[in-house]
Amino acid sequence: MDAKIEPASAKRPPYHEESELHRAHEHQSASAVLRAVIDEAKGETISIREIIEAFGERAFGFVLILFSLPNCVPAPPGIAGIVGTPVLIFGIQMMLGHTRPWLPGFILRRSVSTAKFKRLIDIAEPKLQKLESYCKPRLLPLFGPFGDRVAGFFAFLVAVSVLIPFPGTNFPPSIALVIASIAIMEEDGYLLIVGYLIGLAGLAYTATVLGASYHLILATIHNLPSWLGF
Repeated sequence: MDAKIEPASAKRPPYHEESELHRAHEHQSASAVLRAVIDEAKGETISIREIIEAFGERAFGFVLILFSLPNCVPAPPGIAGIVGTPVLIFGIQMMLGHTRPWLPGFILRRSVSTAKFKRLIDIAEPKLQKLESYCKPRLLPLFGPFGDRVAGFFAFLVAVSVLIPFPGTNFPPSIALVIASIAIMEEDGYLLIVGYLIGLAGLAYTATVLGASYHLILATIHNLPSWLGF
């Protein structure tokens, strides 16, 4: 998707209120909101601000999915650091109690081609709808203010794991975060628990790799003099 910058005249202060599109589609599924964003887009481009505003208080789930998906598929080296940092920032914001993600104005003003974004939605929508067909509001207390902070802490841990440059430390946690993010958007507590369990398994693997690496480094330092004949 080609990115452009809106003209300076289009600048607005950071969003704080619900958009009209969000109010109109507040209780619809994530795929339905994405489709509405495309169907109601005016012009040949759509801004990042408009996409995020459409999700209202569910925007955290959307951006976490957006930045976690690249780590769920084979990607060029270095991509983990690029997308892991925003997840780290969003996780901290959730832990601090923010209700929607904050992004600098220059990022919010960036826009993408409506036609290309529509093609992306056309491809992703059937898969998303299939997953959503199994989702329904369950265990709603998990999505209160405290639950949101827990989700932020989970996103923070996932981001730390992603940023660790070891094989396999990014894929399972990122998959888990995508699942948890969809659960947040659909308010499905059962799916959220599944995401957390997968994430804990991935984080346990990361901790194991770190522990093994730490002991290997200590053993190397301890045996280095004898290896060198001292």
